[in-house]
Amino acid sequence: MKIINYLADKLFRHQKKLEIIAIFLLCLTISFRFTNFKTEWLWSDKTYIAVILVLMLISIALIWIKIEKVKTDNLIKLIKTEIIANRTNTENQLDKLSAKQKQVFDLIVTGKSNKEIMDELCIELSTLKTHTNKIYKILGITSRQQIKS
Repeated sequence: MKIINYLADKLFRHQKKLEIIAIFLLCLTISFRFTNFKTEWLWSDKTYIAVILVLMLISIALIWIKIEKVKTDNLIKLIKTEIIANRTNTENQLDKLSAKQKQVFDLIVTGKSNKEIMDELCIELSTLKTHTNKIYKILGITSRQQIKS
């Protein structure tokens, strides 16, 4: 496994070249010869060459999979880091909201309409709009869809 990890690290930057080599080896493995209206597999008398080519293809496939796994793991780590940073940032921003703004925020998150929020909190539309605009400004967003996500 150490050999595969080493090769994956070295070939990470040359993944496209690896793909071209794999396609070339595949074509070479399944090559045919056409003579006198007769079709013959190129390696019919030297099957060991075909076996070697197939083993090389399998090795390249394993390296390719390892490279993709490393890329995926790196991407997952990056996403997790960003989520944690955003969550911490959002939690800090939520602490800046007043009690009434937190109530409005919670009702928006639950999907309530302006009318439902006004009825539940017994406030006027202008007051609700003021609270929502301040929430947007504090959280650095521009719409309810961003609050819900």
